[in-house]
Amino acid sequence: MADLSHLGTIVTISASNTTGGAPVPLTAFPKDTDPVSIPNVTLGSMEIGTNGDPITWSEATPKELTLALIPNTPDHVFMQQLVQLNTPEKGKRANNDKITLTRTMPSGAVLVCKDGKLVEGAPATSQASSGKLNTVTYRFMFGSMSETPPVVALAE
Repeated sequence: MADLSHLGTIVTISASNTTGGAPVPLTAFPKDTDPVSIPNVTLGSMEIGTNGDPITWSEATPKELTLALIPNTPDHVFMQQLVQLNTPEKGKRANNDKITLTRTMPSGAVLVCKDGKLVEGAPATSQASSGKLNTVTYRFMFGSMSETPPVVALAE
């Protein structure tokens, strides 16, 4: 039987300038939105030439990952610092961190994302009408993303 739980997942982020490349573990994942979201990527395309011949090509595209965290946690504080340090403003130079993100799941599956950039994050925490702080999300783009699947025993 397949076990789909991800309880115990750990994400680490290494930022070339902010952390000096040292990994920082993150585990404060919310329940009200997907903690890690990875959309599909376009691998290539196809068209038919004027004489009916199929023409195909491959496309290299960045891989997107959105990370959600519970607000007012040490994980959130770290990520807000990363946003502030990488936000360009007049008279302020951004850190331009090169990001490596690794997700290790209890099943043994490991996702490694390299050559990344933090491309989106709120400059401050928002408030929800429910009386809670909003879950915070951070969007990254990576040059490479590879996942090592868990070792799964085959049924006899």
